[in-house]
Amino acid sequence: MNDQVKYSLAGFCMGVAELIPGISGSTVAVIFRIYPNLMSILSQLRPKNFSLNLSLTSEIFQFRVSLPLIFSMFAAILLCSNFITFMLNNHEQIFLPLLGLLMMFLSIYVADFFRALFKRINLIIFLILGILIGYILKEVNISSEEVTPLYLFMSGLIAFSFFLIPGISGSAILVVLGVYSPIIQAIANFHLLFLFPFALGCLISLLTLPKIVVSLYAKYEQSLIYIFSGLIFSSGYFLL
Repeated sequence: MNDQVKYSLAGFCMGVAELIPGISGSTVAVIFRIYPNLMSILSQLRPKNFSLNLSLTSEIFQFRVSLPLIFSMFAAILLCSNFITFMLNNHEQIFLPLLGLLMMFLSIYVADFFRALFKRINLIIFLILGILIGYILKEVNISSEEVTPLYLFMSGLIAFSFFLIPGISGSAILVVLGVYSPIIQAIANFHLLFLFPFALGCLISLLTLPKIVVSLYAKYEQSLIYIFSGLIFSSGYFLL
């Protein structure tokens, strides 16, 4: 498949995924096998890489594939938001379980499960670890009676990190941290002062996590894939 077509299709599916509760766009990136390169592109987000030299900037940020991905993602959000809302409001009991089964099936595809597992049986440990992490995050329920700026900053840091990690969506982590409702209300009311610490945490996560992921992928690619597969599997299970 042509890279531009592949990234465009991945971007469209990522946009649709972000409209559905409990599904991370990063999960789609893993399924399309573009996740490592996407993290590599994001890891280049630093001031020195922005210049008036359009050719150099295009090369650094791989505009050839990153721009089709971004445009198709926003197109999906604009085109599919009404359809997703309709399905969730009228056919949730069928729609979400079908998505859950699809994610569980795709988690096996992501790990190339049967072929890779027989080569390295210890990979099952990383698969189980991913499933356990997903289960623990689902069961944890933190109640924050007073949302302080520091707590908002940490929430942004953690939630956006999970936005970049396949399996568990950032919005689900906000629910776990007990700040989903305050954040949504602040966005609806344009309460920018309240949102600033949260946005700062998100920004720091964006600037640091991709570099860490790229570094870990270089050393532990197969193990990470199995952990991500476990996270995707558990996320699909919770949609059933």
